[in-house]
Amino acid sequence: MKAPPVPRWTVSLADLALLLLSFFILLHAGSAREVAAGARAAFSSQTAAGPLLEESAASLFEPGEARLKAGAKARLVGIGKAAVAGGRTLVVDSQGRDPGARRFDGWELAAARAAALARALSEGGVAEDRVRIVLPGGRGDGTVKEQRLIVRFGG
Repeated sequence: MKAPPVPRWTVSLADLALLLLSFFILLHAGSAREVAAGARAAFSSQTAAGPLLEESAASLFEPGEARLKAGAKARLVGIGKAAVAGGRTLVVDSQGRDPGARRFDGWELAAARAAALARALSEGGVAEDRVRIVLPGGRGDGTVKEQRLIVRFGG
């Protein structure tokens, strides 16, 4: 006995279901930010690069201060040396504030740390006019538990 023919739309429906399943598995396996950046890069006409550095301030700076740890400074100088060849602008993006800031106000500490990152990048050879600093605005709502710093290529 011969099996009845399968309508063509069922194959397309099965393909769509498998693609959706794969997408949700990727979302579950990776962070939402990484998946979103990958999807944006895949569907945009420009080549999107990930951040050159994305870390918590606690891993880069001494507690409550704007002094870079020795290993962090060496890494930032290396990033600066690698970024010089492209001639593109670098953006130092400070997100959130350190709630444990004592000597400085949280906003002042965020600004001082972003400036310290920019100085380390310039020690690597990046011209000062090629570094842009983005700081958090206002006083914030206090929900951020740590300061994060991101170095990426700008427009």
